[in-house]
Amino acid sequence: MAILRSLRRILARSGADGRAFLLGVGLRGLERVCEMLPYLLAYLWLASLPAPASFPLPPWLPLPAALALALLGVLGLQWALAFHGQRLCFLGSYRIIGGYRERLIDHVRGMPLGNLQRQRVGQLADSLTDDVRRLEGIFTHVAADCVAALCAALAALALLAWADWRLALALALPLPLAAAVLQAGAAAFERAGLRKHGRYREAAALLVEFIGGLPTLRLYDRTGDWLRRLDACFGELRRLSLGIEKWGGGPVMGYRLLVEGGVACLLAAIAWLGLPPASTLAPAAVLLALLLAYKVVGPLLEVAEYLVMLRYACQSEIKLEALWRVRPLPEPWLPRRPNGHGVRFERVSFAYAGERVLHDISFTVPERSLTAIVGPSGSGKSTLLHLLARFHDPDEGRICLGGVDARALGSAQWYGALSMVFQQVQLFDGSIEDNLRLGRAQASDAAVWAACRAADCEAFIRALPEGMRTRVGEGGLSLSGGERQRLSIARALLKDAPLLLLDEVTAAVDPASQSAIQRALNRLAAERTVIMVAHRLHTIRHADQIVVLRQGRIAETGTHAQLLRRGGLYAELWAAQSGPEQGA
Repeated sequence: MAILRSLRRILARSGADGRAFLLGVGLRGLERVCEMLPYLLAYLWLASLPAPASFPLPPWLPLPAALALALLGVLGLQWALAFHGQRLCFLGSYRIIGGYRERLIDHVRGMPLGNLQRQRVGQLADSLTDDVRRLEGIFTHVAADCVAALCAALAALALLAWADWRLALALALPLPLAAAVLQAGAAAFERAGLRKHGRYREAAALLVEFIGGLPTLRLYDRTGDWLRRLDACFGELRRLSLGIEKWGGGPVMGYRLLVEGGVACLLAAIAWLGLPPASTLAPAAVLLALLLAYKVVGPLLEVAEYLVMLRYACQSEIKLEALWRVRPLPEPWLPRRPNGHGVRFERVSFAYAGERVLHDISFTVPERSLTAIVGPSGSGKSTLLHLLARFHDPDEGRICLGGVDARALGSAQWYGALSMVFQQVQLFDGSIEDNLRLGRAQASDAAVWAACRAADCEAFIRALPEGMRTRVGEGGLSLSGGERQRLSIARALLKDAPLLLLDEVTAAVDPASQSAIQRALNRLAAERTVIMVAHRLHTIRHADQIVVLRQGRIAETGTHAQLLRRGGLYAELWAAQSGPEQGA
């Protein structure tokens, strides 16, 4: 059964001991079974009055005082079972979901960064918050309540069968058909639910993009187009929601009618078996059957509601399982140490979604040298840099640092040796100091300010009303592009890693900021192994090595002067950027 598979996967993924939760569920079930004991006591007492010899009862049982004490004992037992069952269920479920959430986030942390980049922020946030919250509801309430309701119904039916098996059989007669009807729509409900959840995540992501891009959409008068896209998406979501109601609500209504039909069967059996003169029904059994019919039907109707909630929650588990199945970056059992900080590509090939974008790339970056990666748009420059940053591992070949394969170094050692300054700067909604200390949390205040001076951002930080404690806003939007870029460089300076990756960090800023950023980059690159993607070729004229890519392959390598003399692709790109009036 899909629900049981999901529950087993959650328990296995959480790594938590589920015995406390299972014990709590068992106690909740016993609590509901105890609800039947007052009916049993009443039945025994009533049945003993007209014909005591027919029932081997304790002589004290018919006494009202003894019955009252027995009822008090039953109520006390129920209270104890309910209290401890609820406590164990909640404590156990919090351990299970806490472990599940921690392990899931740890798994996401170890996923290839390229996989995370392809995920829409809204969809990933929905999975890690709302979907996990739905799983929490399974364990804190729904699963235990569902089991307890089943126990109550089965206990009531068993008690009735003990009193008169014929009446129990009549009440249970439609139940197999009711269960079949409820199960009949399960597969269609699951498929419709997954389609709806997929569309819901798309709608949420589209809404996030719409809100984030509203200034641009207004500037180009395209808000109407996006609203129509949102309307279409929400219209499809409405259609899928109605489909879920059809496959979820229809079988549930049929199930409810059949379960309640058991009462009609019971009444018919009472009428048939109680006809004089051959009546074989005891009055106490009839009274017990009428009282217990509610105790059978009521919990079984609850079970249908709980099953629908479980199916909804299990669809969230299926989506989260897709995240679990993304293989994390491989980590070595015993990481090796690099011998220096030179970088070497050895016959590296890589494909996105089956399409090869890098072919047999081989080159060496000596330690403490500057290598520039250039080429036309779509030639694979950024992909190559992303492989260096271990957004992905190569499909073929290997990338070595200090003569050791990146996969043998381990992520912690690889990223410890690496600083990255990309064109799209990532700043968090905290203070400037918080964002800078991501480079080195334990750095002294003097070291932080020294990095800011070297990155040419000390002046604008001191000019802010709260200085270093100024909050930058989500994504650093309260700062200009040049200021964000210089903070990113200061963060890299503070980390002081020996290997530096740059992705044309001056491409989207004004000339004054370009000059300040270039000065900061020159300081940052000193005494480091630097690999940079460049679009403005005049910024890399003094590079120790230039690697020119075309359609995912190395077209040529050399220094600026060597490549110009060859008159190949680099010379064409230089001529296109320099203009006819500038010489080489």
